[in-house]
Amino acid sequence: MQKEWVVLGDCSMPDGVAEVPDVHPALLQLLATRGVSSREQVEAFLSPNYERDVHPPSVFVRMGKAVERVFLALDSGEKIVIHGDYDADGVCGAALLYSTLKEVVQGGVRPRSGTDTEFSQILRQVPERYPSGTRAGSDPSIDAYIPDRVKDGYGVAMHTVERLAHEGAKLLITVDCGISNYESIKRAKELGLDTIVCDHHTLGEHLPDAILLHPLIPDETYPNKHLCGTGVASKLAWGLLDEGRRRGADFAPGFEKWLLDLVAIATVTDVMPLLGENRALEHFGLQVLAKTRREGLRQLMRVASTRPDRVSTWSIGWQIGPRLNAAGRMGDARAAFDLLVETGDLEASVRAVELNLLNLERQKASDALSEEARVLVQTQLDEPMVIVHGQGWSHGLIGLVAGKLLTEFGKPVFVATENDGVYVGSGRSVPGVHLADALRAGEAYYEKCGGHPEACGFTVRGRENFERAMAAAKEHVREQLQGASTGPRIQVDLSIKLDDIDWRMVDDLKRLEPFGKGHPEPR
Repeated sequence: MQKEWVVLGDCSMPDGVAEVPDVHPALLQLLATRGVSSREQVEAFLSPNYERDVHPPSVFVRMGKAVERVFLALDSGEKIVIHGDYDADGVCGAALLYSTLKEVVQGGVRPRSGTDTEFSQILRQVPERYPSGTRAGSDPSIDAYIPDRVKDGYGVAMHTVERLAHEGAKLLITVDCGISNYESIKRAKELGLDTIVCDHHTLGEHLPDAILLHPLIPDETYPNKHLCGTGVASKLAWGLLDEGRRRGADFAPGFEKWLLDLVAIATVTDVMPLLGENRALEHFGLQVLAKTRREGLRQLMRVASTRPDRVSTWSIGWQIGPRLNAAGRMGDARAAFDLLVETGDLEASVRAVELNLLNLERQKASDALSEEARVLVQTQLDEPMVIVHGQGWSHGLIGLVAGKLLTEFGKPVFVATENDGVYVGSGRSVPGVHLADALRAGEAYYEKCGGHPEACGFTVRGRENFERAMAAAKEHVREQLQGASTGPRIQVDLSIKLDDIDWRMVDDLKRLEPFGKGHPEPR
């Protein structure tokens, strides 16, 4: 299929772009196409500053209530359950909160080098392993629940809260899910189970009756509206560490910065824009990841052939992230969680090898399923949206297949699997087409749905409901794309002259890292 070339800029300097003498002019133009044009913006972009660019947890409107409720549970000996999700964002966030709660319960650790708060000094304090960590479930007052993609589906299931309440849980903390589970959280409240929601997904029609830590809720003033689920969870963890210090826990200054390894992984795997605070979180998170204290991550990087001294967003996207996601796609996502909270060298090594093998299986299976789906697309080349489904396709692979079809055909994609009349689907979209809105166009037909503007998931019961839901989504997409160019595109940042390329430009390109959504590697 012919691909359209789209050039965003050229070598001329447009009006309004400030000159910065120590930055190559071509790269100033490139940054301008990405919304970075003033001298102050360029300097801040090229030199992230932790104190300036990273917002403290207190900026969240309800952070005080959330921290207070967690410490009430700890003081009262109530059982706390962290409910994650089965992808890398949900698993990383659950592991981050679990490890932090363990630290808070055990009273903190002694500072290792005085009271120096400089980030570089904190990074040099690397012990042999993450201090005081224990395996999930060893403390009866703190546990984690990672849902099963097939049995539980996306989000917080009704049967899950009923079982957790029956088992004595009194506080549920959701990570990367919960905001669209109004009925389940209402049921939890009826059963005496309070909920703190740490989420970032598209809001449902009704907000759940819980303490909501979510950058998109109407009265939330937190400025970064693009935090991933783990990013939100890290703010709660930071708030707990601050409160722990006020209560006498001996945490080293800057201890919360050690959380950024998992934030860096989740920000990339959940495809959050690497601009603003997210750029700073990723910049410093990569430094922490290179010296991570988590034995499981060390072993995972070893089996993935990731050199810690060269870890990058590419390493996360193509080596680390796929192995963490493979657990939920091919088996039980709990395996990835257990790896991240494991402290034993041998145990972590075994878990890393297991994830590596699952990833190899995932690669073979997704390639085969992609070929099968690609055949079905051929009859839809003139449609505004690609919709394919098959019987018995793997729940864990349909999202990957949707992503591959999106890349190849340049159109919004729904891929669904049908089992016993129940259709479970995953969607991926092009910029400008909001998939969550497309789902809402046929909301009455879905049993469950949710997600981001560019990625979503859904469940529909019955072939007739499925066909009507897909027809409504397709019509909504058709309206959104009316008059717009569709099809595969090659987006080029800049058209420059050969004479403009020199060693200065090569060096300045390195200053633009890290790359990701919103700030991709320059073309």
